[in-house]
Amino acid sequence: MGLDTVEFLVHIEEEYDITIPDEDAYLLGEVGDLALYIVNSCEQNNGVLIELEPVVDFLKKMLHREFGVPLEKIKLKSHVVKDLGLD
Repeated sequence: MGLDTVEFLVHIEEEYDITIPDEDAYLLGEVGDLALYIVNSCEQNNGVLIELEPVVDFLKKMLHREFGVPLEKIKLKSHVVKDLGLD
């Protein structure tokens, strides 16, 4: 897992007050999988119910703003490393 990917995950953990263990992080390559993980973690760990769409929007905006990924390139099935270029 590269520095960009670690930084991306740290932003997510801070925003949603969750922890993403390394063994889970390696399985969360696609934007949609990561969004579902966030929604489920917020509910299971914090008792907070959030909707999927705002999480996807947050991920898209962060990938665009922080890592320069064009918005039109970010899809639910986009792999963060292979398709979007994070290292």
